[in-house]
Amino acid sequence: MVITSAYLGFVALLPGRDAATAIASTLIITDTVVIPPPIAQTAVNQLSALARQMPDLVATMEPVGLLSEIRNVPVGNAARLPATVDPSCQYQFGTCDSDHTPAGASTLNDPRPLIGKVSYDNDLYDCVENNVVALTYDDGPYLYTNELLDVLKQFGFHATFFITGNNLGKGPIDTTDPYPAVIKRMIAEGHQVASHTWSHYSLSNITSDMRKQQMVKNEMAFVNIIGKYPTYMRPPYSQCDAPSGCQADMKALGYHRTYFDLDTQDYLNPLPTQIQASKDIVKNILGTPGATDYLSIQHDIVQQSVTNLTSYYYGLIKAKGWKGVTAGECLNDPETNWYRTPAGKAVTTKKPTPAPTVKPTSTPKPIPVSKTTSKTSTSVVVPPAAPTCVVKAGKFCGTIEAFGDKKGCQQSAANCYQQSANCISQAGTNNKAACNKYKTDCTNLNVYCSHCGFTCSSAAFDKGNGERH
Repeated sequence: MVITSAYLGFVALLPGRDAATAIASTLIITDTVVIPPPIAQTAVNQLSALARQMPDLVATMEPVGLLSEIRNVPVGNAARLPATVDPSCQYQFGTCDSDHTPAGASTLNDPRPLIGKVSYDNDLYDCVENNVVALTYDDGPYLYTNELLDVLKQFGFHATFFITGNNLGKGPIDTTDPYPAVIKRMIAEGHQVASHTWSHYSLSNITSDMRKQQMVKNEMAFVNIIGKYPTYMRPPYSQCDAPSGCQADMKALGYHRTYFDLDTQDYLNPLPTQIQASKDIVKNILGTPGATDYLSIQHDIVQQSVTNLTSYYYGLIKAKGWKGVTAGECLNDPETNWYRTPAGKAVTTKKPTPAPTVKPTSTPKPIPVSKTTSKTSTSVVVPPAAPTCVVKAGKFCGTIEAFGDKKGCQQSAANCYQQSANCISQAGTNNKAACNKYKTDCTNLNVYCSHCGFTCSSAAFDKGNGERH
């Protein structure tokens, strides 16, 4: 994610300086910096504190530098500060990218039968097919997507692109070159196009009407480009819970909620000096004995992920005798089920597979379901506990946050990696061994998250089965 130097100066005014220092330390080009979600959250929290103290100042000093993911991080009860901010605007106080509506008829009232065998009720983390990695990319298309398509073609792999319609200040995907051509190329070369919403809002933190507009606007743009729109989506920030009504809305719109069980952490390692950490992650996880498949996540807006990590990652997959496939393929879902044709438009593909009345029995493995998302959930989410240092050295306290489900496990691993990046600077070079131990804990946690199914818990990880050192 990106923050401009104007916002960097604004952050420097805030009560705490940690976020500003971290942002400044990652300056990479002229007037922009790349920061990971945990630091972005800290910056927003600090901005919230300032808003409560000086609401008039915040109202007049528009934080124009908030871009990408950071613009939609909830900020609590900040006075007069909106929960979402787009480039060059404050949401509902200016003209935002989300305000734009693509040309053409709305798809909101289109019929949406629940086609195919893949669940619309449960979060999807795991493949059905064996010896495959479902390659998925979020937030594009962007500057590096064509190069990524070249690499996919070179390896003979397919991927699913969870596309955001109008984010990063890139302009609407259906009217801004070269994005229409890039998306058409995806379809022509056998890849899957899916939705990551119109403007990357946290779907659990907006109204039902706003959620539907975030999906419908993306559908309208897809129709303008390829004449159809997807049935697969991935919620930004992995946030689409039942209490907010998001899960019901996605089912009503006919979407499969698609997550992942292999997080490459590329968004935490965007620099040439950092991307080796993501290479180590995929190497360690792919080398896990007994693994049969993965559903992974990368971001085609991260240059190092495309130009450095991808070829290495694909080489590992190929060396295992596995194949890179789309999310639809890994779930054994026919391509005809991946899209809908808007009402009134002629259908040019064969009739989609109807939803079955009995559980399928012909797939190699059962369709994965999440016990934590159903109304009859039997799993228990562990409440957050006071942080305990699993590694303490100098001024550094490395923690592993408590979790009780797969999403919590993945977030805990991401936060662990983020903390490990600061270990040497806080602990001192004489404590390098302790920092390496903590980073190993983070890696082991990430591997655990990939294999713990829907019964992930920090208690089970702590018991170890050899996981912890």
